Amino acid sequence: MISTVLGFNTAIIKQNDNFLALALKIKRGDNTCQTYYLQYATLNDLLIILNNQMQRVAHRLIEQGESYREQFREQVESYIKTTPQIEAAEVQSPEPGRRIISLTLKTGKTESTLIAMLQSEQIDIIKIDDMQAELMLLAIRQAFLHAGTEEFISVLESTTDFLMLYAVEIIENSRFSYEQFDHESWKRGLFSHHLAILYCYETEKGKQILSGAVIKTNAPHPSELEMALLFASTKDFLN
Repeated sequence: MISTVLGFNTAIIKQNDNFLALALKIKRGDNTCQTYYLQYATLNDLLIILNNQMQRVAHRLIEQGESYREQFREQVESYIKTTPQIEAAEVQSPEPGRRIISLTLKTGKTESTLIAMLQSEQIDIIKIDDMQAELMLLAIRQAFLHAGTEEFISVLESTTDFLMLYAVEIIENSRFSYEQFDHESWKRGLFSHHLAILYCYETEKGKQILSGAVIKTNAPHPSELEMALLFASTKDFLN
């Protein structure tokens, strides 16, 4: 099934007052609707994809100026007008077969094509225009705010600006713990460069290395975003 997104809506499903899944309802080009459910891993992938689309829009705004800005405004207004309504049953009794268990990305010139594998083993293809990315991110964040789980989305968003590739922790007697993180090629391709990080502490003999990591990111070097990633990747590794 191929779906070109015209509009969308979001809601949070909780279990025991904790985040369970995001309900994403899309209105398709044929004016029918489909609802999908994304848990932590696939939601993280979606946020990474949408952030990448936002970066592409930002570049076009710089390159094309006011003409693109006006087109962007018109498209956003159109998407808002076609927002589908989420029914209570879609949140209270979600259909297990509509859960997305994996996402694969095919990047186009002005859109992202998401290949979604559902729990029912059905494969759906979802086309999201770059101009929809910012609005969809806002809709996702708003859903978390309404559900009282804004801390969760803040933590989740802090991990979407980089990929952890390698991590090393120095332990007693000069031994170390090493871990490698595998990511799909489409995901690695969304980030431009590698950044090596060493975490040190001062001793009487000078600096001693506590741990290290290699991440992949789009953050400019040097920049405030890069410094923020140093703390975010530390937290991600230590957790």
